[in-house]
Parts: sequence; structure tokens; C-alpha cells
Amino acid sequence: MKSVLILVCVACVTLAGNSQDADAYREADRISLHIPIAQTNTTADIASFIKAHFDTDEKKVWAIYTWVTANIRYDADSIHRVILDEDNYELVSYALRRRKGVCENFAAIFNDICRKSGLLSFMVDGYTSQNGSVDRSTHAWCTVCIDNKWLLYDPTWDAGFAGGYTTPRAHYFQASPGIFIHSHIPFDPMFQLLNYPITYKEFNSGNLGMNSSKPYFNYTDSLNAYEKLNPLNKYIAALSRIQSNGAPNEKVKTKISKLKMEIEIIYQDKDSVLYNSAIADYNYAINNFNNFVTYRNNQFKPAKTNAEIKAIFDGIEKRINSATGKLKELNQSKATLTLDSGDVEYALANLSTRVKEQKEFIKNYQGTAKQN
Repeated sequence: MKSVLILVCVACVTLAGNSQDADAYREADRISLHIPIAQTNTTADIASFIKAHFDTDEKKVWAIYTWVTANIRYDADSIHRVILDEDNYELVSYALRRRKGVCENFAAIFNDICRKSGLLSFMVDGYTSQNGSVDRSTHAWCTVCIDNKWLLYDPTWDAGFAGGYTTPRAHYFQASPGIFIHSHIPFDPMFQLLNYPITYKEFNSGNLGMNSSKPYFNYTDSLNAYEKLNPLNKYIAALSRIQSNGAPNEKVKTKISKLKMEIEIIYQDKDSVLYNSAIADYNYAINNFNNFVTYRNNQFKPAKTNAEIKAIFDGIEKRINSATGKLKELNQSKATLTLDSGDVEYALANLSTRVKEQKEFIKNYQGTAKQN
């Protein structure tokens, strides 16, 4: 969502403590605004240039922000593309190719360049409020960790102010969380970067004062732990925090529904992998069993040692046990829609019985051979 008004009350973190620092950032502006076009076709190319020309994380993030806000234009006709395809790669590549997009594109490009430049960052989604009124649309921005401190960035709201170091482009660059919450609330309260997060109801009503009677929330530790989670556990953790942050409005309800859908998709994908792997184990076992039956019908020719025959059955039973374990895990699935494993379980049980019969036959056969 594009801001219709730049709020001058939103202050950024001061970049330059003295004239020497100011000169350094003016130079960073100059360099980042003149990256060769041939090196701006992908975020990897841009990140490579950034890493080669800037030696601190502070300068890197400033240069990335400068490039994105100067070169990507807000254009609402991109919103339909974003709705139809929310894949992060498409969010980045489509807008980078056209040099225009909406908030999701700005945030995705900025976040992707940051990550590829070695900066720890996250793309954040939520909604905004302007002039005391909550916006109808959702919005997207970013948070980046610089010198062990998490700060907030909204390249969409600063887009179009390309130029020198003193431009108003930096209103939403490294914004203080306590100020940023006056206009932006993320769906996941962890990304407020506040020790006493604001509820959705408080944000909607403009009640934004810090309430230290709430439980203390260590967002730094939570973000560090979040970074290490796999996608499924990230979704589960986010869903839990969102559901605990007060009564949801329609935008929050939609986010909750999307998270539940993402969780369901991962559960179903995991179930599919387990099921197909169990089938592969069964097929391996039944093929080896059938090969043994053929070998037996050929009067055990060519001859095999007892150890070789034992290895055949050990391999078959190993695969049966593997498939059975996978189906047991499948039957404990948390997915809403689950796969029916009944037929495979029946086939495995039948094969297991036949294997035991053949092993007993071999045992008796080998005993008879010794007597003769």
C-alpha cells in the first residue's frame, strides 16, 4: 500500500554523527545511485556490487535502500500480479524487470538484496494507519539487524525521493519501533520490535502508549530463534503469536487463514513424501521377495550360501519395517486432509506373513540338507 502522505513526525535513526560521516554517506549515495545498469538485472548482481563497494553493514543497508527507493516506482497495476502469484521469487524478479511494483515488491526486493549482501533481515506484512484512520489495504515493509540492533525500513513509503543525502527519503529508514508503531502494525507482533507489543485493537483505536503491565516480550531472542526455524515451525510460531495478540479484525483473520493454509500445505506435502517413500520401500521388498521365490522355484540354482540367503531376507524385512514406520507416522498426521494408508498396510502385512513362511521353509530345508 502506497502512502498518500509522508508523515514528518516519523524520524529515522541519525546516520551521521559528524561531517566526516555525512561525507561518507553522501559518497554511498553517489555510488549506489550509479550502479551500472548491467549489474542491476538480478538482486544477486546488485548485492555483489554492494558487497564490493561498501565495508560496513550500515553503509550497505543505506546503499540498498537508496537504490531501491530511487529505481523502483510505485505502480498499482502490479497489485493484481502480486495477488495471483505470491511466490517470493516472482515478487522480486517481476518488479525488478519492470522497475515498478507495489509494497510487496519493494519489500521483497529490499529484503532479498539485504540477505544476499550478508545482512540479517525479514520481510514483514501487516497494515497501516494514517491521519487517525486505518487503511483498507494490507502493507509490507522490512526489518534489518544492524550492529546487533533490529530497526525498521519502509522503502515503499520513501520511494520516489531519489537524490542527495539530505532528501526526505529517509523518513522510514531505520525508523524507531516506538515511532513506527504509530503508523505500521505487523500481523506478527514479534515484528513490532517492542518489549510490550501493541494489540490490534489498541492500534486501531490509536491507543499506542506503552503498557508495562503486559508480559515482557524479548523480541531479540525471539527473532534469533525464529531465524533458525524451518518454514513449518515459523508458520506455527507466527500463528500462535498472532492469535495471542487480541481480537483480530478482518485483515488479521485473512492472515490467520493464509498461515493455516500454508501449514496445511506443508503437512500434506510431508504426508505425500512419507506415503510415496513407504510405497517405494514396499515395491523394493516385494520385488526382492518375488526374485527369491523365482530362485526357489529354480531349485536354488545357482547355489547361494546361507549368509547370502539370510541377507536377502534381512533386506526385505528392513524395507517392510521402514515402510511400516513411515505409515505409522503418516497416520499421526496433523493435516486436515489425510491419505488413506489402509491398502498399503494390508499389503505389507501380507508380505510379512509370506516372508515368515519362506524363512521357515528355508530353515527346514537347510536342516534336511544337513541330515542328508
